[in-house]
Amino acid sequence: MNRLNRQFFKDAWELTKPYWTSEDRWKARGLLAAVVCFVLFQVYLSVLFNYWHGEFWDAIQDYKLKLVLWLFGKFAFLATLWILSGVYGAYLQQLLTLRWRKWMTDHYLADWLGANAYYRMQLIDRGTDNPDQRIAEDIRDFPSQFLNLTLGLLNASVTFFSFVTILWALSGPITIPLGSLGSVTIPG
Repeated sequence: MNRLNRQFFKDAWELTKPYWTSEDRWKARGLLAAVVCFVLFQVYLSVLFNYWHGEFWDAIQDYKLKLVLWLFGKFAFLATLWILSGVYGAYLQQLLTLRWRKWMTDHYLADWLGANAYYRMQLIDRGTDNPDQRIAEDIRDFPSQFLNLTLGLLNASVTFFSFVTILWALSGPITIPLGSLGSVTIPG
């Protein structure tokens, strides 16, 4: 990892660390763990849907009406789980975002109003326009964007590795000829 990436992650940790080590840390960590569980559960459901598609089209191809009807029921069950996990995962993520935003508002508002910082800033710096509005917008956007980015990255990574594993299992072995050295067979 190059220096720029290390600096990025260091800066990101410095921005997020105060909340995750604050007095609200246990509730925040619990909510984060629940949200991560819902993200992982949705990836698991994606894998189950993938297997369902294979079973369904195989049953249609083989004209197995009873199996097709049973698979419709299975689909309804999986779809219900998908919807419920999506709704509750989004709800808990929004709850975490609101708690984080409230904590940031309280924390930065105390800094802004403490020691007359807002007044001293007007005397020292004439180039900053509406700093209170900028602080409010950053506090509004940072928690939701940070969580969306990190949870999206987690979802994409786990989905990628899950489906690479599925594709690896579905594909057959490949034999690579190495000329006079023989050949190498790679399973999957």
